[in-house]
Amino acid sequence: MFLYTYENLSKQALTKKGKEYVDQLKEIYEKDFENKPILALPFSKFKLFHTSGDRVLYQNEYFIRRKRLMLLQVLALTDDKYIEPLEDVISAICDEITWCIPAHCLDRDTANTYKYYEIDLFASETAFYLAETDNIFKDKLCPEIRNRIKYSLKKKIVDVYENTVFGFDTMKNNWASVCSCGIGITYLYSFPERFVLVKDRIFSAMERYLVNALGGEGYCSEGFSYWVYGFGFLALFFDVYCQLTGERPSILEREEIKNTLEYGKNAILDGGIFLPIADGGSKGEHNEAPVLYVINRLFNTNLYLNNGREIEADTQVLGTRVLANVNEPIEEDKDKSACVYFDTNQVLVRKKGDYTLVAKGGNNREMHNHNDIGAFAIIKNGKQYICDPGVGEYTNGYFNSPKIRYSKETFVCSAYAHSIPMIDGKTQVFGREYQAKLVERNDDFITFDLTSAYPENKADIKVTYKTLDNSVKAIYKISNANSVTFRFVSFIEPKLNGELVMIDDMAIKNSISAKPTFERVDYSGFLKVPKTAYTIDYTVNGSDINAEFDFEF
Repeated sequence: MFLYTYENLSKQALTKKGKEYVDQLKEIYEKDFENKPILALPFSKFKLFHTSGDRVLYQNEYFIRRKRLMLLQVLALTDDKYIEPLEDVISAICDEITWCIPAHCLDRDTANTYKYYEIDLFASETAFYLAETDNIFKDKLCPEIRNRIKYSLKKKIVDVYENTVFGFDTMKNNWASVCSCGIGITYLYSFPERFVLVKDRIFSAMERYLVNALGGEGYCSEGFSYWVYGFGFLALFFDVYCQLTGERPSILEREEIKNTLEYGKNAILDGGIFLPIADGGSKGEHNEAPVLYVINRLFNTNLYLNNGREIEADTQVLGTRVLANVNEPIEEDKDKSACVYFDTNQVLVRKKGDYTLVAKGGNNREMHNHNDIGAFAIIKNGKQYICDPGVGEYTNGYFNSPKIRYSKETFVCSAYAHSIPMIDGKTQVFGREYQAKLVERNDDFITFDLTSAYPENKADIKVTYKTLDNSVKAIYKISNANSVTFRFVSFIEPKLNGELVMIDDMAIKNSISAKPTFERVDYSGFLKVPKTAYTIDYTVNGSDINAEFDFEF
């Protein structure tokens, strides 16, 4: 068992691979932070979520401080010259009036005032980071900084948590895990004598998360990246808990744990692409590598990390977890002929040799929902040939206004962004009543009835996806419709080659005599990152329409 102590982590940093990792973080630190002031967190940006709906400008600077902290947490293991900069960023974080981001502490019920001592995902994370930093560097930090850490943790976390019932105490999603686990780690490190007062509350949250958020199959309807976030924090908490108490609790042997580890394995697809469903289908939002290392060790499993220990966007966050595992072997554990079906959300994942088909039924009011009943994706060579555009820019309207979330302008969550047909000019809308019915399936085909997926629909709609050695077939049988537009969406720009549509080396053939139309869609992705997708539409008229599309490699 690896203890996160200064001595143990310093030894890891002196190994060959440890030095390579530290050198990569040092390069990032020197480029982005060395000899540069710690950015202020101005109120003019804090209030933007309320005034304009923007949450990115403030959050960018908020998270930059945490990245600076995490980088220095690793670098200070190797050279005492980084201790003073580490103390400076700790001091700045302790000085923040709230660790909660504006989107989570705006009190809409009382004239849009702010609840500064609200505890959210990121307040819990911040507390965890500071408590662990204090524990690791207890013999290196000056006493006053350690006092400030303890004071801030007590005022912003402990006193508030022990006297307040929070939303995450009843939530059935990633909040239940992330908030409770961040708080739990804070108690274990900094207030161990008080942990007995909150243990049952924290374990109850974990139970609720496993049973309600992941369910019997272990499937995460929020998307894979949110699974990494929620289940990853559960692993982070119990990793620390087992170290500090010497106890391995029975909750870690539950059937839900075994099932969700299988989900995690099957949701890691080709080339580091994750199961592309809902808001958690894109790579990079929740620091996959460090957390997957902890999951692998805690549960003696082997979730395949496609890019090994290459430093990507955020792997410097939780850098101590990467450092702790830097010498562990990484082995590929991918079944290239796997077929798994998750009944919870009617999701099929079929790994067929060199490509993977993902097909989804479900309903249109799932957690982090997209209007995507009957949608599919084709992944090969680290590319989404037919794609789910992933997660959009988080704004006030994105979460609080279905009209905005599912609009053409927001794009990513709307039916316009998914490979599903439009019937008589209408497409899918938000609502639990809009749902698919599974007709039949086996390892190489699945049929959904989409009749109930459209508002005021009079047509009968069925779609079948078949997997062959080098192709996928999408077969549509639609009756009582005046017109149908078959839409397919890709991250790769389509080209017309005679009568064939080419997406890279994949050809789209069809059994109808419709000419395709193309559109480029530029949209705002996670953290305002500019994204581009391409739509391919085939429109046909007629009461009874049988159409077959072949996606051939």
